[in-house]
Amino acid sequence: MKNIVFQLIFFVAATSMADIKLPVHYDSLSNGLKVIIVPDTNVAVVSCRLYYFVGSMYEGPGTSGLSHMYEHMMFKGTKRLGTKNYAKEIPIMKSIDSLVNRIDIEKAKGASHSDSLVEVWKKQIYSLLDKQRTLIKKDEIWELYQNNGGTNLNAWTADDMTAYIVTLPKNKVELFYWIEADRMRDPVLREFYSERDVVMEERRMRYDNRPVNKYWERLNSLFYVAHPYRLPTIGWETDIAAYTRKKMEEHVRRFYTPDNALIVMVGNIEPKLVLKDIKRYFNAIPRAKVPKQEVVTREPPPAGTTRFTMRSPGEPRIDILFHTPGYPHDDLYKLDIIQGIFSGKSGRLYRRLVNKEGLCTSVGAGNNFRLQDGYFEISASLKGDTDPAKVEKIIFEEIDKIVTSPPTPQEMMRITNEIRMSFVKGLESLERLSDQLAWFERLGSWEDLEKYPSEIAKITADQIPSIVKKYLRADQATIGTLLPEKQKTSINVPEKKKKSGGKK
Repeated sequence: MKNIVFQLIFFVAATSMADIKLPVHYDSLSNGLKVIIVPDTNVAVVSCRLYYFVGSMYEGPGTSGLSHMYEHMMFKGTKRLGTKNYAKEIPIMKSIDSLVNRIDIEKAKGASHSDSLVEVWKKQIYSLLDKQRTLIKKDEIWELYQNNGGTNLNAWTADDMTAYIVTLPKNKVELFYWIEADRMRDPVLREFYSERDVVMEERRMRYDNRPVNKYWERLNSLFYVAHPYRLPTIGWETDIAAYTRKKMEEHVRRFYTPDNALIVMVGNIEPKLVLKDIKRYFNAIPRAKVPKQEVVTREPPPAGTTRFTMRSPGEPRIDILFHTPGYPHDDLYKLDIIQGIFSGKSGRLYRRLVNKEGLCTSVGAGNNFRLQDGYFEISASLKGDTDPAKVEKIIFEEIDKIVTSPPTPQEMMRITNEIRMSFVKGLESLERLSDQLAWFERLGSWEDLEKYPSEIAKITADQIPSIVKKYLRADQATIGTLLPEKQKTSINVPEKKKKSGGKK
């Protein structure tokens, strides 16, 4: 049963062009920590989320994946949490760091992993780790949350944002302040090198051994030539292998500070009391000594069509990517309409490629808002004997058709209603609303969330053709194909049909 807040949201967005109205309380602490609070007394729990505005776009050669690695380390504890005696852990960690440094020096001289001296030092490291583990309270943070009724306990890392999340009973939210303030103030990178091995294995399982993920990782690194969005969130294998506690500590000091963070609380809470408690726990935590420098690199205009083909077992597919502006930009809302024209079983691409031609098992489109350089994608899963060149040709034919046959009034009404309804429906859970508020605040302001449905409603059919011509260009596309190992095909960029007469 939807609570009153969400019933109101749904009614407003569904019945008019009015903006969504949320009872948001927004504030910031003297150290720069931002706070968003949305009260709802019709539930018994609170979605508690701490976001840091950092991710793989702030990394580079030798540091890719550090934010993801730190997601793992955040559950290892602090000077107070996760330990029986932190003072006794300090010399052990220093000894481990010293041995790792020796190994790195030997490897720089050409030593291999199996070098006898390296092996001796590795055994010493494992022995020290065993000694340290007698002082560790394993999973104490996790258990504290769970033992106090915590659900949806998790963390995630993206390219420009990380999150540490839990949903707690309304009378247990102070636990969130206590734990997260402690993790922000005094994190301890215990079991660092063994956890580095865990991340390396995670990378092998999720990317190196999964053809589709490996394909996407390489395609993304070709799509973005300059911008650090090209870096995989999990990091490159050689960078992970080169992580050190010192390198991670520098990363943490730069980015995991209150002036680069946002707390979002949604649920059964009293805003004034929440803000008072947050100030009590977080206000004394200092800002970063050096303010975060925003990424200045921007993607240059494409110099032509980029193609990438990977052969591997699995379902064949084709993906076509186009560069779009960073947020905010009015064209992004129009690109959402174009996504609606192509997507879903009632979309033009599905009707053509799945229903009519029978070439694909699925097809869709996505307009991806990003803080800086975004992208629009069209993806299709191919039937086993389908030539991707034929599918590509049809996709560009359908793109061209939007220019000559803009959406009808009925089509526009269906698409705008679907987008607005889907957006509002996505706010029905406390957790989803929390993430959306944080995401729009990251992009610029949480208030943009309230305006989104009405911005979509303003768009008219006659605005769409020029946007298609501007962004969905074959001569600037990045086109990837994942094909069976033995399939052979030739792919040619379809030529645009010449038009006679009329305005260009």
